[in-house]
Amino acid sequence: MIDVPGASARARPARVPALDGLRGVLGLVVLGWHVLSPFGFGWILPFANLATAMFFLMSGYVLTRSWNGRFGAFLLRRFVRLWPVYAACLATGYLIAGVRPVWSEFLWYPFMDPNVPPFIDPPVWTLFIEAWAMPLMPLVVWAGTGPTIRLILAMAALTLAGLAEPRLLFGVLFLGGAFVAGIEWRNRLLESALPQWLGKVSYSLYLSHCLVLALASRAFGPWAGVAAIPAMLVVAWIVWRVLEAPCVRLSQRIGRGPRPAPEAGRQAAVA
Repeated sequence: MIDVPGASARARPARVPALDGLRGVLGLVVLGWHVLSPFGFGWILPFANLATAMFFLMSGYVLTRSWNGRFGAFLLRRFVRLWPVYAACLATGYLIAGVRPVWSEFLWYPFMDPNVPPFIDPPVWTLFIEAWAMPLMPLVVWAGTGPTIRLILAMAALTLAGLAEPRLLFGVLFLGGAFVAGIEWRNRLLESALPQWLGKVSYSLYLSHCLVLALASRAFGPWAGVAAIPAMLVVAWIVWRVLEAPCVRLSQRIGRGPRPAPEAGRQAAVA
């Protein structure tokens, strides 16, 4: 059911519980692909790719809702929120692989493609997209929350630029998320306990599950990855508890204040 209320979207919270639950479910899809791909489950790959695309769209959505115009504080918050878990998982991946680290990768340089070997921790390439998109967030908010023609022109420009540099096409997803940032999404199933827990640990699970998979598969063979799924969830919770949760709390204290809401006219509640 869709209800389009007339109330202003101003001062609505950036957090949307249904999206937290969806993020947890999508994290499981990506985990499922990495665990089952050695056994020929190729049909999962399109769903894993869709899940990854949805992560970028949701970033545009959530970050636009939380945008308050304080650009320096925004960048610092995102660094505090994303970097520690990313750096810890990347370092652990290098230890497991026994490969000398490329130290610049800890600052998201040089830009990593999804298929660049060695596969230290396959999901980390998406953090390069996320990190490089953050300095462009003022433009994302400007284009995504203004007149529709502004969004269309921005998407067209990115699409044309993507012919020369395909990675720029990910910007279209951030713009799409910004465009729908005025919508309030509700879903009882996604707001229930299990999806909410998965959503809470989804970032830690996303970056750590391949590390557990690598250790299990190396020790006991490919099928051990399936048996190790509970261990992946436990490790994700530990990473969240020890590292991610404190970083989230710290990031929330940086430069917070009143924020302008996305333009009215696209608010909806979905149940």
